[in-house]
Amino acid sequence: MQHRHNGSLKWQRYEAKYLVTERQAAEIRRYCGDHLPPDPHAARRPGNEYPVISLYLDSPWRLLLRHTLEKQVQRYKLRVRTYRRRHEPWAERPAFVEVKRRLNGVVQKTRARVGPEAVEPVLWTECALFDGRGVYDPVTEQNVNEFLQLRNRIGAVPAVGTFYMREAYEGISAERIRITLDRNLHYGVLAPSRAGPRETWWPTNAGGVILEVKFTNTYPFWVANMLRRLEVLRRGVCKYVICSRAAGVSAECRSLPKLPLMPGLGQPAPPAPKAARVPSGIPCWPGPLGGDTSRSPRSGRQVNR
Repeated sequence: MQHRHNGSLKWQRYEAKYLVTERQAAEIRRYCGDHLPPDPHAARRPGNEYPVISLYLDSPWRLLLRHTLEKQVQRYKLRVRTYRRRHEPWAERPAFVEVKRRLNGVVQKTRARVGPEAVEPVLWTECALFDGRGVYDPVTEQNVNEFLQLRNRIGAVPAVGTFYMREAYEGISAERIRITLDRNLHYGVLAPSRAGPRETWWPTNAGGVILEVKFTNTYPFWVANMLRRLEVLRRGVCKYVICSRAAGVSAECRSLPKLPLMPGLGQPAPPAPKAARVPSGIPCWPGPLGGDTSRSPRSGRQVNR
């Protein structure tokens, strides 16, 4: 089920992830050619591929990462996604603020399309309310405010970035299905700057091509038959976990005491640390999105563009 409003989305579906070889990926591409057209955003690109960058936010104690490692039945991720290559200017592409929840196996996602000027405040500025000042529609404002509420609840700051090339196929029938093949995975660290977050990227080994099958109601028979013929087994593959481990943060995460998933689920939430602020001089919205911008988030690495 999907609802769209001026670039903002809300949907729920099921997802299954696999790790496949390039030989298996070539066979999957052949199967998709008989059943699914390329994603409209990939159809005119070489190999039906387009670039994806996701900037994940997490608490300083990596609460969301640990919930994923523990496979908690109720969990969520916070990220800002763009469709551009590494080191391409932020100003040339829109950004999408996303909350991705997993509730008992069902994936629910809300996203809001915002301009490049919104990226710094959403990632770093200490604010409680997104005010579009008439530029954004009410649905976009609602989705961004949901993101900010969850971000502020755990004191989340940018944790790690992921980059990959995505080959995508998507059906347009009532039984929506989407199949993607992700390659060339990189992890990145970032820091605020006037021209958008500064990034440094390193390649990491995912162990193969990451296959994702996304559907709304019933797992398609032809997909199940294809995977059975190719001897592909389902396994947990999470790009945020892979890149976090490559960046050296998972050991710290696992050593922490157990914390509740989020407030309102029967346990009090831990006190959140004070949110990081953007450095002085970086423009941000007036009013609710203003506030003290005198300090920058701490970073353990030197980063560059």
